[in-house]
Amino acid sequence: MAKKKALFASPFVPVEEQPYPIPENWCWTRLGNMTKIIGGGTPSSKVEEYYKDGNIPWISPADLSGYSDIYISHGAKNITKLGLEKSSAQLLPFGTVCLSSRAPIGYVAIAKNELCTNQGFKSFLPAPCYMPKYLYWYLKGNKELLESYASGTTFLELSANKASLVEFPLAPLTEQQRIVGRIESLFAKLDEAKEKAQAVVDGFELRKSAILHKAFTGKLTERWRKKHGVCRESWSITPLGELTEIQSSKRIYKEEYVEAGIPFFRSSEVVELNDFGYTEPQFFISSSRYEEIKLQYGVPEQGDLLVTSVGTIGKTWIVDNRPFYYKDGNLTQVKQCSALNMKYLQFYIQSEGFKEQIRNSVAGSAYNALTIVKFKKIEIPVPSREEQSAIVGALDRVFTQERQAKEAAEAVLTQIDTMKKAILARAFRGELGTNDPAEEWAGELVKTVI
Repeated sequence: MAKKKALFASPFVPVEEQPYPIPENWCWTRLGNMTKIIGGGTPSSKVEEYYKDGNIPWISPADLSGYSDIYISHGAKNITKLGLEKSSAQLLPFGTVCLSSRAPIGYVAIAKNELCTNQGFKSFLPAPCYMPKYLYWYLKGNKELLESYASGTTFLELSANKASLVEFPLAPLTEQQRIVGRIESLFAKLDEAKEKAQAVVDGFELRKSAILHKAFTGKLTERWRKKHGVCRESWSITPLGELTEIQSSKRIYKEEYVEAGIPFFRSSEVVELNDFGYTEPQFFISSSRYEEIKLQYGVPEQGDLLVTSVGTIGKTWIVDNRPFYYKDGNLTQVKQCSALNMKYLQFYIQSEGFKEQIRNSVAGSAYNALTIVKFKKIEIPVPSREEQSAIVGALDRVFTQERQAKEAAEAVLTQIDTMKKAILARAFRGELGTNDPAEEWAGELVKTVI
């Protein structure tokens, strides 16, 4: 009898190596003690007969990228029986848990039917000691643990030998079933909340576009006009070049850059100022060169508008009081003027009306650029300066509320992901309140398969 106990001692993880405490009727074992771990293979792509008219599902890690279902029935490709025979791929039965083991490690799905995988998987065949979904959820919540067993220089890879050593908290089968049910019940509620929060995030740009449309068709300030006795017909549609001066900078050559001095902005700096309100300049020109340009040609003044004009068109920044210069061609300078509130123009550049004119102006062109000539022809709806200010104030208020709603929804999404990780961590510690200590020790399950 003592000899038999010694035989079964090795499948269990020694106490000093156990990652964390679990209920007394659970046991710590290793994945390789529960089932057979199978690799995959790829038939040669040079042999047409291995793929043409194939009816054997064959999956790669790419098939699981963004995949959210628990079960998978097929991937992008099938292989033939000959392709299966002529490669190291193996036919896996329903219920096999398929784990991507490289590039990246951690995608998981359960085979919904017979299928095979490429060599980027380590797959766990069904066994009487565990429920496939129980293993599925454990692997989903333990990407870092799996990566800790991987090795490689170009990319990490989890070998079959290493995968077999991964510690696994095995619960009694009935408890496994309860845990899976509890996880899926909690996740269903979280997914419902996530769907609502994601809808708020995804709808931000659509709502923003609709609000801007109202602003530049006059609907946003209908009450303002009524209150102030102004009619919609007071608006004009005027080419921007007739309202203000549009210009570029004098060319600065690479040899004129210095290590420190006056910041020199390119499109990337203006994009950062547009998106984040902050930028860390990468290039500079000397103060003497800046003063020379300022004296001869002038430099941007506070209140002017810079607009990105090549590639990413339409990112804007209203110039503040900092001294700087900018790259010709990539950025266009719109001078402040009495006819336009620069924030009003900044908002209009974000609107679909502006974007449609840009699309029309660059249609058929291989070079996506907003030239000064094209920019001058852009037509702007122009109300009075007073109404422009009213529009800017209304947009500021509405967009502040919209941004706050979006940020709150993004925080919910982050919180949901954190909660899911916490649920999985608690599940495999026996902390979901489902365990029955009277049930038989799970170690007996391991003994049935070794």
